[in-house]
Amino acid sequence: MQVDRQQFREEGYNILRSVVPKTELEPLRRSIEHMVDRRKEFSAQRRFPTDPQGGDWESSAQPRLKFDTDCDEMSGSAIEFLLHENTLGVSQQLMKAEHIVPHQFACICSGSQDAGPMRWHRDIGPGEPAPLRGMISNMEHHGPSYLQWNIALYDDSVFWIVPRSHRRMNTEAEHRQLAENPSVPLPDGIPVKLNAGDGVVYTHLLLHWGSYYSSKMRRTLHPGYRPFGFAALPNVHWRHWEPGFYHHLSNTAREQFEVWDALFFQEFDRIVSIFHTIIDEDADRFHSELEALHPSPHERMVSIVMLSKLADKLYNLKHTPANPATLWGNGRDIVYLGNRFTSEQITELWRRFQPLDEKLKLPEATYQPGFQRMSDYNPNDMPVDFGVEDFINSWGTASVPVDS
Repeated sequence: MQVDRQQFREEGYNILRSVVPKTELEPLRRSIEHMVDRRKEFSAQRRFPTDPQGGDWESSAQPRLKFDTDCDEMSGSAIEFLLHENTLGVSQQLMKAEHIVPHQFACICSGSQDAGPMRWHRDIGPGEPAPLRGMISNMEHHGPSYLQWNIALYDDSVFWIVPRSHRRMNTEAEHRQLAENPSVPLPDGIPVKLNAGDGVVYTHLLLHWGSYYSSKMRRTLHPGYRPFGFAALPNVHWRHWEPGFYHHLSNTAREQFEVWDALFFQEFDRIVSIFHTIIDEDADRFHSELEALHPSPHERMVSIVMLSKLADKLYNLKHTPANPATLWGNGRDIVYLGNRFTSEQITELWRRFQPLDEKLKLPEATYQPGFQRMSDYNPNDMPVDFGVEDFINSWGTASVPVDS
């Protein structure tokens, strides 16, 4: 399947017809429906007395399958489709890297009742994992480092996008509309009309919207892919899946996931190494490790900002009762990282990031239209006049953190 890389760069998306070959559509529907039935039964069994009969599946406006935990021997083929030339292969065409790896694999489903429109948003937080201008500049220099998909198993026109919004901040008109009502069409928004089997691949930096969640049958695959052997630390560098489902896959697919699992841990170990250079105030080794993590000479501060966010999450892992799964990715991986440090080392690490963290903040928490929540972090702008050497020089000036 051929993609239009130029259109993707300029517009932020490609619509691709017959991503699911006609001969594979019904078998894929059956696999998904088998997972839906299993999840519904599980949800009903786990409901609280105050929940509806079907539990959280019934109460959700947009229930989702999580393939790595919902699949079994009768539905593992749904995961294998995400290794198809029309999914993984297309992602390999759009991202230039040694390896392209699934970050998540899910299916968006219809709820039991009409829930109406959601909010326009980008799939990033305010200033997380880095300010928007930094992530855009990263993409301009290196190409996309994360791809999301919607692949419709039934006709689907719920999804809307604002083409070209991935290369800029919100316009003044968008900002006003999002502040006034984030759940109505934006001036330049368009619906993505997918027939059964069609797909849209897009960057998560694009403004997009779930226009109307209804009880109409919706089964839309929603995988994401990220690179390894890339020019920079990807904007999405964590993962939402963890091993435990390989036995439901063919030997070829299982071997592929084992390779991908190893790549994640190699990167985690690289991050551990770079964090130890910061704790030890070893500037020479820090430069070497940063270059290995982010080989390109462009926008290395963006990767440092993303590392600061991870250091914050590690601090919370060590010093608060937060559930690891609410902090980073699948939860299991941040526990692995946390086990490589003592609480004292993590405190020292977070102390080293304090000057940078302060430069990323606003004077007070504000609601950020398009980012969906309050935050005291600047959603758009990287720190001014603060580069890699300034970060290194700040290590000795940081104060001990009281809170995170």
